[in-house]
Amino acid sequence: MIEHMKSLALVFLVTASIIQTLLLWYSSPSYQDNRITAFEDIPQIGHKDFKKHEIHELAAPPEILVHSKGKHQRILPSEAHQTLVEKLHHAQLENLNEITPSSARWERLINKESGLEFRFHHELPTGVIKGFFKGKETIPEEIENINRIWVFGEGDQNRVTIWLISDRTQTVTQATALIQDYKSLLNSAKQAGSTALLPFYKGEKPGLKKEDITEETIPRITYLPKKRLKVPHLTYKLEQIKVEHMKMILFRNPNYVKKTELSDQSFIYTELESLRNLRYDEKKKNMIYKNTGTESETSLPHVKELNTINAFMDRHNGWTGNYLLQSVEQDKNNNLNNYRFQLYVEGMPVFGPDNLPGFDTIRLVASQRVTEYERSLFFSPSRSEIKKPDYLPSAEEVFDSLKKQNLNLSDIQQIYPGYQAATEKKQLKLKPVWVVIFDNEKQGFLEISDTGRGTQWTGAKPNPS
Repeated sequence: MIEHMKSLALVFLVTASIIQTLLLWYSSPSYQDNRITAFEDIPQIGHKDFKKHEIHELAAPPEILVHSKGKHQRILPSEAHQTLVEKLHHAQLENLNEITPSSARWERLINKESGLEFRFHHELPTGVIKGFFKGKETIPEEIENINRIWVFGEGDQNRVTIWLISDRTQTVTQATALIQDYKSLLNSAKQAGSTALLPFYKGEKPGLKKEDITEETIPRITYLPKKRLKVPHLTYKLEQIKVEHMKMILFRNPNYVKKTELSDQSFIYTELESLRNLRYDEKKKNMIYKNTGTESETSLPHVKELNTINAFMDRHNGWTGNYLLQSVEQDKNNNLNNYRFQLYVEGMPVFGPDNLPGFDTIRLVASQRVTEYERSLFFSPSRSEIKKPDYLPSAEEVFDSLKKQNLNLSDIQQIYPGYQAATEKKQLKLKPVWVVIFDNEKQGFLEISDTGRGTQWTGAKPNPS
């Protein structure tokens, strides 16, 4: 009898233990699983082809103009573009000094000499430009920003002259450098260049005369094609990154995260053992990640911060397309640098669509680590589903469109080719446009009209006032 009672007691204890274990298992919240994401488990959201191996690839000038004794062509991001950027990167600057070229010198450079003009669409800090060049020679600290890098010379014994140009401060810093096989490189650039372009300086008549240039003024030439320029209209299928994947990428313990609903389909995920959080807008499909930490952050040299950003993005193949550095802006509240990267497709920058904010850019803040990361969770695959023939307006059509708005080139900072994006039935459609940057920094787009006759404006109103 006693043995029978012991057996019943044992069965009761075992059963109670099992029930208690099950209750603890099912009642525990999901975020209290303390497993740390292993490196091999981090989702890879982009394609390895878009990885940037060095800083000069990430901060490359998006437009290269090939000048050949009065003839002009454009090279956009491509294999030929990458070769030229690599050659510029390996140039070691020597004998830097500030100069003031005369109007006659500018006229001769543009009309009679051969060279390569590397153009940034937005000025970049000198600290970023330093990442392009090898060697110990430093760019003078008083030069804060650079818009253009102009390489020219006969290339005797591979020695060339390089001008670092700041359009805002109207300064030119001259240097010399060695570029291996420069003459051969220049010939290759001419073969890879686009259709011939016409140079416009002050009016709708092409060309540049030295009397057009005011002394001590740096001319910025607009280059446009004589005829309509053939550029494909592209259609892509939209793909979406899962927010669960971003949690695995950004949090050490993605299962130890609290989800809080804010408002209007917006949520914030907070890692309970740190100050990291991820704000996700389910309607717009974009996110902002912050890793503020407890210690204060201070800005570092731009090259170090860009290295931190690139290593962070490479860890999860975060470059879901060909992104190039667009701008660097300092946050006045904390003095940290905001780096904004622009999406490029077929060598041209993408703008929009309006209903997917952040689709065309990625913003990151970094010093010792990445502290902010803002992006859309939508992206397009590397190959388009549909390519249709389309065109950019000719030079004559551009000037006719400007005149209708009582504008001329003096009201314009830049004109360059790009794509304006729109969505339709889960597809991304890219329409070729001239991107027009007005003097007030507003941005408009000029495209061939839907009828194919004439042009039409989209984006900002084409009025500098």
